[in-house]
Amino acid sequence: MTQAESYDMIVIGAGISGLSLANHIARSGKKVLVLDAADKIGGCLNTYYKDDFWVEMGAHTFYASYTNLIDLIQKNGLEDEIVAREKVGMKVFTDKHEKIMSRVSKFELICSVPNLFFSKRDGKTVKEYFGKIVGRKNFEKVFARMFSAVIVQNANEFSAEYFLKRRKTKSKEHPKSFILKRGMTSFMQALAAHENIDLKLNTKLSELVKNQDGFEARAESGEIYLSKDISLAVTPKVASELSKNLNADLSDVLADFPIQNIESRTVVLEKEKLSFDPLSFVIPLQGPCFSMVTRDVLTHEKMRGFAFHFEENHISKVEQEKFMTELLGIDSLEAETVEAKHKLPLIKIGHTERMAKIKQLAEESGIYITGNYFNGLSLEDCVERSKQEFERYSKS
Repeated sequence: MTQAESYDMIVIGAGISGLSLANHIARSGKKVLVLDAADKIGGCLNTYYKDDFWVEMGAHTFYASYTNLIDLIQKNGLEDEIVAREKVGMKVFTDKHEKIMSRVSKFELICSVPNLFFSKRDGKTVKEYFGKIVGRKNFEKVFARMFSAVIVQNANEFSAEYFLKRRKTKSKEHPKSFILKRGMTSFMQALAAHENIDLKLNTKLSELVKNQDGFEARAESGEIYLSKDISLAVTPKVASELSKNLNADLSDVLADFPIQNIESRTVVLEKEKLSFDPLSFVIPLQGPCFSMVTRDVLTHEKMRGFAFHFEENHISKVEQEKFMTELLGIDSLEAETVEAKHKLPLIKIGHTERMAKIKQLAEESGIYITGNYFNGLSLEDCVERSKQEFERYSKS
């Protein structure tokens, strides 16, 4: 075994949750090591680059209401990289592209919307809460698929409290929705580039051990990394495995957290091969695809890019490609597709209580824990949770 230098904090996981926490701690003057088993940073922020063109394969948009995230963009020198998304439409897909509200019963919607003023989200699923607001038939025919496209998983049983959360803060100096000139991965790179952060990829850990001076992170390859403190910024399953030696109860609660496995496929095509106008995304109202997200929000002279999000292993690659060609309105792809896999938490009723238990057990164990399964799925939720853990770290 070989032993590396000691750090103030080891953050396990180089997605937005882990890197935002690491960046906060690094800017406070502490030395941070970020470890990840993957061969690149980003997690669910995954930009595919092809020459001077790029497409987002995972998360794809920042919003003015993401004030914690904007703060990190500014502090890491990316303010000039912000570009407003071009205003292009959204469509639904049956056997053709249609207007977003084309299949909605206007009469049922008008009759149901007043329920918005009398309904509470607490303790309700998305189907229970929004079904009353848009109408049951509208929900089943259209909105169930729309909402599933937003969170890239079946929205019916998702907790309404954590869906399309209302935010009290909003930046008046930034576009309502925006992207970065060089894609979201450029944000990840900026977070990781701080001089107080060391980054080691392709590093799979076998176990974490607590000792009298802090923690040991033991890699399968034999290296041992030492730190005063440690943070888990990985999926609940991986966090469960790594926390076994630290707190068996915490490990058990994390192991029980449901996850949706997503397979995303991206294709870049020449503009001349496509007959439909630019749009932001397409929501299929039937079939195996949650959504087709485009790069049309930032125009390129020659190319257009598309990311298709499927439930992993639900259908074959051939069936996926058939569905992709249908959404694109072409006979065949005639282009290489790039694949990425993502894991998203299924946030169901009782999530608040589950998170309270995880936070309690983590604090009892003397560790920090963050991820997209605490405050919600959005990028702002991830950054917000990491900032909360940084503030707890600073107080200690």
